[in-house]
Amino acid sequence: MSVAARQTEPLIEPAAGRTDPSPLRFERRAFERRPAIGTLDAVRCDGLAPPAAIALRLLDESEGGIAATADEPLPPGARLRVRTCPVAGAWREGVVVRCRPNGAGYAVALAYTARRAA
Repeated sequence: MSVAARQTEPLIEPAAGRTDPSPLRFERRAFERRPAIGTLDAVRCDGLAPPAAIALRLLDESEGGIAATADEPLPPGARLRVRTCPVAGAWREGVVVRCRPNGAGYAVALAYTARRAA
């Protein structure tokens, strides 16, 4: 094997689903994210704003929370109740941990405040 060929081979194989072989990349999330498509019903439940329906477009989800887009900004720290199925879905409460402008809307990260019952 030539020296040039050896230099282009990764020293460490990337983890499943990762393209970066760097050994210095650490995953900080406690739960695996899964891509998701759909809309969520949401309502603020912190008493700081009048209750109103909020439409969220789901990007990904995990047991610890969701990433979604919204038409209006949601302040970090705002408490929301969300459900994925409007008929029989259970409401879950979470806290907005991040909200940033994203194209025509806002990228929202919501961390659930309690784990789902087994």
